[in-house]
Amino acid sequence: MARRETFSDEDILAALRAAALEIGEPLSHGRYESLGRGPSSARIIQRFGSWSAACAAAGVVSGSASRTYTQRWDRTAVISAVREYLITGSGTYADYQDWARSGDRPSGATVRNVLGGWAAAKRAAG
Repeated sequence: MARRETFSDEDILAALRAAALEIGEPLSHGRYESLGRGPSSARIIQRFGSWSAACAAAGVVSGSASRTYTQRWDRTAVISAVREYLITGSGTYADYQDWARSGDRPSGATVRNVLGGWAAAKRAAG
């Protein structure tokens, strides 16, 4: 069994500073990963909550996000879609996903993300 290496917060911040000195700023997690050493970018994000928060704590300029996301489905629209499905559907998550794909409806993953799970979605839809 491989031993997992443990990094303190200061170890992580030092790794970010060293990477920024070596490859320059802004420091993206992709460029950091290309070095192939130190804590993984996933571990850094897990520890600090986001790549930009970790870089800020290290005093390093982070790379900006390559995409911006806009929320297409608000809570009310998602509840409405689930309610519509429940009138005619079997009530299962798998069937909801098939139903959602057949029209302009929030995906099953969106329903779970917005409403906190399929059971919570069905409760919210009444």
